[in-house]
Amino acid sequence: MSSRIIQTAIRAAADPRRAGKGFEHLPDAARVTDAAQARILAAIFSGSRAMTELLGQHPQWIPSILTPDYLQHARKEQGLRRDIALLSEPGSGDGPDVFGRLRESRQREMFRIAARDLAGLGVTREVMEEISNVADVVLDATLGFCLGPLVARFGQPFHQDSLGRWTESKFCVIGLGKLGGRELNYSSDVDLIFVYSEEGVVFRKRPAARAAAGGGMRAHAFFKRLAESFVAEVGRATADGALYRVDLRLRPEGEAGPLVRSLAGYENYYAQWGQTWERMMLIKARGVAGDPSLAAEFQEMVQPFRYPRSLGEGALHEIAAMKRRIERDVIRPGELKRDIKRGLGGIREIEFVAQTLQLLNAARIPFLQGAQTLPVLQKLAQYQLLTETEAGRLSAAYCFLRTVEHRLQMENNLQTHTLPADVPARRWLAAVTGFPARADFERELKSHTKFVRSTYEKFVATKKRRAASPFPLQLRGEETRWKSILAAHSFRDVDRAWKLLDEFAHGPSYVHTSSRTTELAMALVPRILALCPKQRQRQTTRGTESRAPKLSDPDRVLARLDSFVQAYGARATLVETWTQHPQLFELLLLLFDRSEFLAAMAIRTPDLVDDLVLSGRLRRAKSPDEIYAELELGAKDRDQRLWLRRYHQSEFMRIGLRDILDLSGADQNVTELSALAEACLRYALAAVSREQGFRNPPVAIIGLGKLGGQELNYGSDLDILFVAENATRTKLPRLQKLAVGIMEMLSSPSEFGVAFVTDARLRPDGEKGLLVNTLAAYESYYRVRARLWEIQALTRVRAVAGNAVVGQNFERLAAELSDFRPLAGVRASGTTPAPPLPACAHSEWKKEIVRMRARIEKERTPPGQDALAIKTGAGGLMDAEFLAQTMCLEHGWREPNTLRALERIRDEKLLGRAVAGRLVESYQQFRRVEAILRRWSFEGEVLLPSDEGALYRVSVRCGFETPEAFRRAVAEWRRNLREAYRCVIET
Repeated sequence: MSSRIIQTAIRAAADPRRAGKGFEHLPDAARVTDAAQARILAAIFSGSRAMTELLGQHPQWIPSILTPDYLQHARKEQGLRRDIALLSEPGSGDGPDVFGRLRESRQREMFRIAARDLAGLGVTREVMEEISNVADVVLDATLGFCLGPLVARFGQPFHQDSLGRWTESKFCVIGLGKLGGRELNYSSDVDLIFVYSEEGVVFRKRPAARAAAGGGMRAHAFFKRLAESFVAEVGRATADGALYRVDLRLRPEGEAGPLVRSLAGYENYYAQWGQTWERMMLIKARGVAGDPSLAAEFQEMVQPFRYPRSLGEGALHEIAAMKRRIERDVIRPGELKRDIKRGLGGIREIEFVAQTLQLLNAARIPFLQGAQTLPVLQKLAQYQLLTETEAGRLSAAYCFLRTVEHRLQMENNLQTHTLPADVPARRWLAAVTGFPARADFERELKSHTKFVRSTYEKFVATKKRRAASPFPLQLRGEETRWKSILAAHSFRDVDRAWKLLDEFAHGPSYVHTSSRTTELAMALVPRILALCPKQRQRQTTRGTESRAPKLSDPDRVLARLDSFVQAYGARATLVETWTQHPQLFELLLLLFDRSEFLAAMAIRTPDLVDDLVLSGRLRRAKSPDEIYAELELGAKDRDQRLWLRRYHQSEFMRIGLRDILDLSGADQNVTELSALAEACLRYALAAVSREQGFRNPPVAIIGLGKLGGQELNYGSDLDILFVAENATRTKLPRLQKLAVGIMEMLSSPSEFGVAFVTDARLRPDGEKGLLVNTLAAYESYYRVRARLWEIQALTRVRAVAGNAVVGQNFERLAAELSDFRPLAGVRASGTTPAPPLPACAHSEWKKEIVRMRARIEKERTPPGQDALAIKTGAGGLMDAEFLAQTMCLEHGWREPNTLRALERIRDEKLLGRAVAGRLVESYQQFRRVEAILRRWSFEGEVLLPSDEGALYRVSVRCGFETPEAFRRAVAEWRRNLREAYRCVIET
């Protein structure tokens, strides 16, 4: 080959002087076969001393590697794996020379990649992927070569699956950082963690299905040996250098943590102790060696952790603080602007922008999930989280800075990210990066780093500071101050409250809580105190109703919070969730304060509340048909009773939370509870009918009382009747069994409690009568033997489930029987004669109702407690109910809902306008108070508490700041109800 071609290549090189020396020291320049090869060699000699030295050791690579055809395209990973597989004969992967051949093969591939890069035949992204592919193949081969001797010596680990069968335990290596993102440099460390599938035992032969575990080596010990052997071989220094420098500090607990963990061990760690930086680190996690299915399982396991459903503002502060610590503690003085990786405007800031936006949005937008920076930047622009300009300029800056980083590292095969300070070195760097003039390089560098820094400050380095807290930042060491604060916020037992707060922040004494969990928990404490009434406010406020919700019993709430955290178990995950969703935390506090039985349900099933809140299922009401359709999804469950209760529990909690959040209002709340009961009755009828062989519902289920009026409250019984067609009289014995089955499905106790307590005692002859009877039998009873109160109950009849025709016929019968207009000489509309009234109907019927109401008031109101008897006492809820039912009888109204009946009285001007208006408003207020009382205890509350402390708590739950204001309001409502009652009934 003529020297003229070589001289031409030297003159065109980025550094002609170095290129010339390279050719001079080439063992046999005659082996340069053409101009293209000469240009490639000149680029290598100019750009990398390390590659020049390597070529001097392996001149045979010139004809085999340095040809344009060979370097034109990147090699695929499959080809690399095929070459590695040829390094050893089948079955002899642990041969003594295999690691030497592996090192030589890696050197050859790295030389090929560098040659393509320096010759300008590969773009930056392609170069990074090629380097990463080589690492994947080398690491996987090394693991295989290390595993063989261990299995031959000790055997294979196995673990028992859920059915007790022995299954081979798997092992994999997870790559992190640049390796995980397929973005390796020429001289990168490889960040690794090691995972095995499950704890188990090592066997020399596959164990029989029911073999005992015995006392063999444990799986953890085996895989620890494997990881140690792997790390030693990968990092072993030889004349050809190490394969890779291995960095294991990103594993849980860093250098103090175990070298290997099971999949469950990682899950427990990240749930309990995971930090924000570990979320970011795991974004790039992927399997690089070992079992691919286990690696995929690991990635799926960490998915909710690395892509959380949301992240609070505190995480942004933490990310920015992390970067500031790097700038302060890691970068050497004077190098902040010269470190193109970790310095101002460097590669790390581009990665922080991308990963921060992923943390904030990738759970909601799965397409943003990914380990590689450049594709993620384009996705962020696609979903308008970055502008097209921002994404384009960040991508250009990333490629430029990575190219510069590559040139720095391949020069002497050193892990460096620092730009040289001297001018000649900067001039050389500019030339090998593609800039003829150093000034052009400097302008390009400054432009990129300035834009990267400004973008980083826009998205990550928020300058907003957290508001100074009025409370001590620590609990321990500030006990006296904290107890004073707790006393001022209405805590009665400040000693116990302080201990519960201390455990909330630091965990129980027998466990270790991370500093981050404690910090986040302490940030939640002011949210607790913000809901607590201050003592001065309690003593001086004279207002009526409070605007913001306040806790009625902070001591009890704190105790319930402690029980909830213990039941949940994963304290760190829980605190993270509350930090990200403070509204969820405040809702739980209100739940613990507003409902004892819902709080107990939440503690028993701690995932229930956040699933309901975070899924968005609280935002809308459901009709009976919608609820029934959801119940039908469990129609094939083996245990129908258990399925019904599980669904009922979730739906009951959903309705209760909507009520506590005031998303439904008192009137809507009773409608939703009634819809749930109606759907459950329909489902129980369908399920028991299937079980007992009925093809179609043979009966109608009639609701009375609150169920009939769609006014169910918390803990209300379901008053029901079972009505059959007249033609089914001969099947009545079989239908009794059907009715019993329906009531048991709803009312029999279980681990989830009962769905609804059913009550069929309002049927003819009460408990002595048949559970199911024909329509004709009901009519005969009501016309001949029923008492007036039983006819009064028919004003609140509604068919809720079963045979629709029978249900409609019963409703018509009830309307006829409860139409007392003929007693006043008023004919019903229509030409047909009115049917005869029940035998109990007489001209003095209204006086009898007055006597019934007076007897209830006297017999069910404890002596001396009329002022507390909000249901049975004078002006209590029963005044409004009796009033509504009386007007329905008198005017022939078909209106089972009490509120709508009262509104009809007002709208038809059957009372004075002012009296009727006060009647409706006072009834609504009373019904709201009753719901709040029953929401707390799940019992039929008929009395307000006589104890002043208990009355204060009820007042706060009802929205009043003082018991005095609550008493005044209750007294006024009662006067209004009694006034209307007297106007209608006692006249």
